[in-house]
Parts: sequence; structure tokens; C-alpha cells
Amino acid sequence: MTTITQEQEIAEGTELLAALYAAVRSLRREIEALTARVQVDDAMKETDISRPMTDVRGLVTQCTKAEIFLNECRKKQAGIARGDYALDLDRARSEIGCKLDRLRRCSDAAPIS
Repeated sequence: MTTITQEQEIAEGTELLAALYAAVRSLRREIEALTARVQVDDAMKETDISRPMTDVRGLVTQCTKAEIFLNECRKKQAGIARGDYALDLDRARSEIGCKLDRLRRCSDAAPIS
């Protein structure tokens, strides 16, 4: 059985996001070259221009999904739930201990180990 940890998910997501960013940069250069060609040659076909634009839209969507996934992984690793709240269990444990100590003092109970 293989166990996948949060660190592995974050590393894989970061690697995917970097690859997507590289693809977006490559397509941006291609679009800049097409823009230069369109300015020189008015007779370019619309299909020559629409394909890279469709690719860019798809890559931007994938980048957005990858960023959302990474943010969710990081929040999960930090203990932040979906509603953007986190429970500080150490603080809660300390507060509960203090309240129990006060109750013991009030009732003159024997200390509990």
C-alpha cells in the first residue's frame, strides 16, 4: 500500500504548476510572434490566430485549478478547514487544563495526574 502525504501532494502540485506556467510563457511568445505576423500580413487566416488563443484559455484554466488545489493542500497541511478556520488544539488543551484546575481548586479535589 502506498501512502501519499501532504508534502508529496504539494510537491507534485508545485511541479505541475511550474510546468503549466512554462507552457503559458511559451504560448505567450507564440502569440507575440503571431501578432507581429498579423501586423505585417493582413491576409492571415483566422484559424491561425484562434488556435493559440484557445490553448492559452485552456492553460490559464488549468493554472487556476492547480493554484486552487495547492492552496487547499497548504491549508489542509496547516490545519485550516474548508471554511477558512483553524483549530489551535494546543491552546484549547491549555485552556481546558486551566478550567479544570480552577474547578479542582473550587471543590478542593485531589489533583489528577
